[in-house]
Amino acid sequence: MSTLASLFMRIVLLLVMVLAMGVARAEAAELWDFIKVGKSLVSGPKWAPRSGKAEIVFQGNKIDIRVFYTDDPGGAVPDQLGREAIRIVGTLGSDRTIQATCTFVDTNANPLKITGRYISRDEVQIWGDKRKIVTQSEIVFPHPPNFEFFGFLRQVARDE
Repeated sequence: MSTLASLFMRIVLLLVMVLAMGVARAEAAELWDFIKVGKSLVSGPKWAPRSGKAEIVFQGNKIDIRVFYTDDPGGAVPDQLGREAIRIVGTLGSDRTIQATCTFVDTNANPLKITGRYISRDEVQIWGDKRKIVTQSEIVFPHPPNFEFFGFLRQVARDE
């Protein structure tokens, strides 16, 4: 093989590697705040929130959510996610609705079909002498028959 052909092959291989790394980065999990609010009947009916973190991956119109509770007594260690508790896999529609299946990991509970909504908005904020564009995103799944819901929140700031 000639030197020119060898050089061409190396450049093509380098471009393929760079593109592959870019695709992997685009599909990386984003860390969101998570809250579950539901009724607790242990000492009479009352609302009982649980908090945690969620890894959310968007791949085209597919969404994959893994939930980790941070208020689990034997669960998360600081700076670690702990044990996965809920898995939600679904499809994001053009109207920003999400049709998904929710699985409670390590339980005997049957998977549930749930419907949610993805909302994202930008707002300009002034931080001292800097103007920032803050993107606030949220995903909400009301849990049938609407006695609890799952909420995912994320906020990202960038210079204007």
